[in-house]
Amino acid sequence: MKMKKLLSTGLSVVLAAALLAGCGSSPAPAASSEPAGEKASVESTAADTAAETTASKETSSDEIVTLKWYMSINPVAPDTDKVIEKLNEYTRDKIGVEIDYTVIANPDYKEKMPTLINSGDYFDICFTANWTTNYLQFAAKDAFMDISSLLPEYAKETYEFIPESLWQAASVDGKIFGVPSYKEMGWQSGFFVNSDMADEYGIDLSTVKTMEDYTEVLKTVHEKSAAAGKNVIGVSGLSFSLTTPFESLTGDPKLPGASPVKEFGNFQGEDEIFNQYASQEYMDYCKLVRGWYNDGYLSKDPVNYDTDTANRDNDFKNGNLFSYVISYAPGAAESEAAKTGHGVTFVPLMKPLFETRNAMGGLLAISSASKYPEKALEFINLLNTDQYVGTLIRHGIEGEHYTAVGDNQVDRTMGGTLDPADNGYDYTYGWQFGTPFNQKWDISYPENIMDMFMEYNDSAVTAPHNGFTFDNAPVESEIAALTSTVEEYAKALESGMVDPEENIPKFLKALEDNGTETLLQEIATQLGK
Repeated sequence: MKMKKLLSTGLSVVLAAALLAGCGSSPAPAASSEPAGEKASVESTAADTAAETTASKETSSDEIVTLKWYMSINPVAPDTDKVIEKLNEYTRDKIGVEIDYTVIANPDYKEKMPTLINSGDYFDICFTANWTTNYLQFAAKDAFMDISSLLPEYAKETYEFIPESLWQAASVDGKIFGVPSYKEMGWQSGFFVNSDMADEYGIDLSTVKTMEDYTEVLKTVHEKSAAAGKNVIGVSGLSFSLTTPFESLTGDPKLPGASPVKEFGNFQGEDEIFNQYASQEYMDYCKLVRGWYNDGYLSKDPVNYDTDTANRDNDFKNGNLFSYVISYAPGAAESEAAKTGHGVTFVPLMKPLFETRNAMGGLLAISSASKYPEKALEFINLLNTDQYVGTLIRHGIEGEHYTAVGDNQVDRTMGGTLDPADNGYDYTYGWQFGTPFNQKWDISYPENIMDMFMEYNDSAVTAPHNGFTFDNAPVESEIAALTSTVEEYAKALESGMVDPEENIPKFLKALEDNGTETLLQEIATQLGK
């Protein structure tokens, strides 16, 4: 099935639902965007298990079921308990469910949730990803339930509007263990730029198509800010894997193990599976950034500067930082402009690229030990399809955390009377809770935000190995050693702090000594090459 058709159909359904649904109403069931039976093979894999689960765990229609939900989001809003109480008022009547909610800030969640799972603590739903509480790892350990056959019945609307390509990417051995957050399809790197400063300095951002094009921009910023008695940093957040499109076959773009994507025209002549750090593109990138560093366009210590995102955000807001590298989502520039008080333009370096790992960026999984998997799925379905729930879980309580603007927008500043920093509950975009399309959007986003997402998703390039998930187990020791090696060398190289011609050979030797070839061979074996 063509990705564009799936994306357009799915988003059109959600858009129509968002425009038509009143507060507290659920969208009409989405029309299926695929022939009947296309997902049959996935569904049948867990049919017997699910049937047994359903028979043994069904609850009576008048029983209120309590679901234990562990969530990772940062920061933890002070009014969270108030909002969950309001949510429970609604879900008790709607689906006979109330939520026992434990939210843990991202850094702590990464440590605590795996411990809870491994120790056998009971839960029904938890947030999982490739960057926290590893989805693939815990699916392989049977910590998460195979929900393939339950989805069409207990989360029908969600199952139908999420594109097949996303379900495919989230599958493990043909089975689905989590509901992915359907948002922007893929990743698109580029620069967030202070456009007011660009206008002041006479910079035409439309001329920037590549990293090399940005050199003249940085030179102008450096010279004109110095002439004005300022010391403006030109750019921060530089990273080869974020500015250079390739498919990561391990799911971690920092690990060796890349595949070219022909639509981007780079890495020509490389094998289907190759070490990106040994490519000419990597040497050219590091030389370019080294030149920027030597010319004073970057922070004096970019590695440490980039780790302090609060400081970076403050510098960007106050005009001490001209730009930084991001992975874009539609409407993000407009939202950033509302927060900073100055114009913000996104300058893309590539078209969006959709890979398997993008589906792993955030999912809600159901514990294999859950007593109520059907109810858990019904609740996840509400998070994805009920506009009242979608708005409440992101924006809080109307009149306390936001005011309504028309039928489909909210104002988290309540007409300018509430500083967002003082808002007791605000997760503006809130993709961690499920699809962000299921909400009344804050007015910091443009009114055509849904059209922007449709255009973005329709333009995405699908990586050639979408759906392939790499099993780390056979090369765990090599991955640990290679991760440390990349950490040791790549940050300094990719931020321009060291000479690439001198240090890349050392980097490559260290990668070789720590198992790069073994890793590449294992990838090839799992791909059947």
